[in-house]
Amino acid sequence: MENIISDYYKGDDIKIITPNDGAHYFFAYYDMRATANKSSPHLAHRVQFMDRLPTAEDIAEIGYLKDGKFYKIAETTAWNFQQGAMLQYHPFLENTVYYNVCENGEFKTVTHNFVTGEKKYTDMATACVSPDGKYGLSVNYGRIYAFRPGYGYAAFIDENANVNHPENDGIYLTDMESGKSKFLISYKDLAPISNFDESQKILVNHITFNRSSDKFVALVRNFPARGVTWSTSMVIGDLQGNCYTVIKNSYVSHYHWISGDEIIVHCTPNNSTRMSMFRIDVNTKKFIEYDMPYFNEEHHPDIHCNISPNGNYIIGDGYPIDGYRHLVAYSLKTGKSRTLLKARSAEDIAKGDFRCDLHARFIWDGNAISFDTTCNNKREIAIIPVDILDF
Repeated sequence: MENIISDYYKGDDIKIITPNDGAHYFFAYYDMRATANKSSPHLAHRVQFMDRLPTAEDIAEIGYLKDGKFYKIAETTAWNFQQGAMLQYHPFLENTVYYNVCENGEFKTVTHNFVTGEKKYTDMATACVSPDGKYGLSVNYGRIYAFRPGYGYAAFIDENANVNHPENDGIYLTDMESGKSKFLISYKDLAPISNFDESQKILVNHITFNRSSDKFVALVRNFPARGVTWSTSMVIGDLQGNCYTVIKNSYVSHYHWISGDEIIVHCTPNNSTRMSMFRIDVNTKKFIEYDMPYFNEEHHPDIHCNISPNGNYIIGDGYPIDGYRHLVAYSLKTGKSRTLLKARSAEDIAKGDFRCDLHARFIWDGNAISFDTTCNNKREIAIIPVDILDF
């Protein structure tokens, strides 16, 4: 395929599944459910531009792709190019999706059956939903927008913008059935746990439940001084708000839960000097490095990591190298790794906080991989088979 280089995929192996209708399409983040099962259609956002950040008035259409067509099910103004509207399938309810909306100045999460039309709303916009579908975790999208616009919402106002560690903001637990949220832990309490002093303004940038829905990981970061990158603490919490830190004031980036207690993280643990992919037991804090080509600092400085449903492979994509985004894979059984493909990246059109990462994710119960791309100078979604993962 033009603009995609691969030693393993040829011709029709790489399929663009989005329409060529002048619009731009993307799914968004690598760790959300783009498909529900082996037969469900792939979810997508449709927008009319790709070369700037969305404003509070810009609309993203929510829908799914089938036989080369986009079927719209909703609209939202609560979205960004990195994580979309947090659109994903419900873990067990058929034809049901989650996504965030802004209605009458209030941000909420919708549980929407797109066949019956039934909708249910929460009182806050969630940043993740537990694998059992019972709970969501909510954070301040305005605070995120001030930190990294590509992950926050333009219309979301942070009333504590001038407060480094507010006691009335932090992490909220949302009951997805009743739609009601409760305050779980404040930034005032998170700060000492995550080792940030009073002079450092902090926020939760990313937060995700584990596989057993009883713990979550939160990346607590400080707003950096000009010319200095931020520092990250990886915090583990439970449904009662009990939190502790596994990595303090270090480099911690993308992650993916393996189980209820283990997580893979691209990071530098406190007792390591390596920037690489690590498997961490969040209870014992012990870690193992997957020291392989492509996943460490000598090759890709960061990786959006995703583990296959059968637990045998890690796939990941980093940032452009010589104008191409690389999709790489590592076998947990053999220790071998390879570059699956290189996709040209239109950095002159989509860059910074409105860039288009591949955000590769397994779909259809692990029978294929999909990724977002600008290889043809527009935002599209492509899929590839997984039979190459046999090394």
